Amino acid sequence: MEDILLDLPNLLVCLVLVMVGFLRGWITRNTAIILSLSSAVPYLLNNVLFDANYMPDQFRYWQQVMAMRSMDWDALDRSLTVSFSSGLLALLPLPLVETISSLGFFNKFLYIGGLMIMIRRGIISHAVLLFLLCYPSLVLYSSLSLRDTLVTGIMLASFLLAIDRRPGWALLLLAPLWIIKFQNMLIMLIFLGIYLIYDVSRRGLSGKRFCWLLAGLCASVLVIYPLAVDQINFFRAAMYIEDGGKIEDVQIIQGFGDFVVTGVQGALYFLIKPMPWEAANLLQLIQSGENILVVAFLVWLTVKCWQVQREKTLFWLLYLIGAFTIYGLVVFNYGTAVRYRFPFLVIYVVCMAYDTGLVTRWQQERRPSLLD
Repeated sequence: MEDILLDLPNLLVCLVLVMVGFLRGWITRNTAIILSLSSAVPYLLNNVLFDANYMPDQFRYWQQVMAMRSMDWDALDRSLTVSFSSGLLALLPLPLVETISSLGFFNKFLYIGGLMIMIRRGIISHAVLLFLLCYPSLVLYSSLSLRDTLVTGIMLASFLLAIDRRPGWALLLLAPLWIIKFQNMLIMLIFLGIYLIYDVSRRGLSGKRFCWLLAGLCASVLVIYPLAVDQINFFRAAMYIEDGGKIEDVQIIQGFGDFVVTGVQGALYFLIKPMPWEAANLLQLIQSGENILVVAFLVWLTVKCWQVQREKTLFWLLYLIGAFTIYGLVVFNYGTAVRYRFPFLVIYVVCMAYDTGLVTRWQQERRPSLLD
C-alpha cells in the first residue's frame, strides 16, 4: 500500500496528460480510457506479476535517477549506457522516484506523449493506433524501469523523420542511440542508409532491387563470419546476462555450420518465440499467445500496405527480415527475444502504414474506428 501512495503523484501526472489530450480533442474518449488504464500498469508488474529481480537491470536505472536527482555524483554508474539513459529519464516532469516501479510511470509518460504526438500529426490511426494501445509487449516494457521506451522512441522518430524527408535530423537522432544501444544504432544505420540512398520515400524499392539487397545482406553476414563470430558470441552473452540470465547458460555459436543454421532460423524464430510449449512461466506463456495474434496482425497489415504501395512495402519487409536475422544471431533466450523484438515490430507497423499511405487512405475515406 505504501508503494502505491508513493507513486500516486507520478500516476496523476500521466492521467493529467491523458486528460489534456482528451479535452483538447487530440484523442477520443475510448483512447483516453485505454491510456488511463495503461497508466496504472506499472503498479501491476514489479513484485506483483513477477519479482522485480526477474529484470534486475531495473535497479540500476532506478538508483541512477535517484542519484542524479539528489545530485549525488559519486554514486553515478560506470556504464555510460545506464548513466545517459537515466539522465534522459531524470529530466522528465514526474516528481518522485521512490520505488522500483517509479520509472515505469516515467516511461508511461513518454509512451502517452509519443502516441498523442503521432495522432495529432496523422501518423497513426485506426488499426495501427489500436495495435499500439493493445500490443502487450509495448504496454509491458513501457511500464518498467528500463531504457527500452527511450530506445523505441528514438528509433521510431529517426525513421519518421526520414519518411518526412528530413535526413539530417534522422541521422542526428542516431547519436544518442549510439550511447544507449549501440547494436540497434548499427541496424538503424544500415536500413536508414538504404532508405535514404535509394530514395525510398519517393520511389520505393523495386522487386529486383529488393532481391539484390536481400542477397547482399545475407552474403555480408556470411563473409564477416571469421571477424564477427567472437563479437556475436560476446553480445549473446551480454544481452542474456543483462536480462537476468546466468553466464553458464549462454549458448555459444560453434563453427560456421552452426552460424549459418542460427542465421537462417533466426529471422522467423526471433519473431515467434517462445512457442506455447517452450514457455517456462506465466509471463512467457502470455507472450507466446501474444506472438500468434501479432503475427496474424502483421500478415493482415502487410497485405493491406502491399495493396496500396507495393514498392515501399518491399523496403519494410527487407527491414524486418534483415533486423530479425541479425538479432536472431545474438538473441536465443525467450524473455530476451521478446524484449528486443518489440521496438522493431512497432517501427515496422507504424512506419510501413504511414510510409505506404495506408493511414492517409483510412483517414481520407473516414472509415469508422473501434476507438471512435
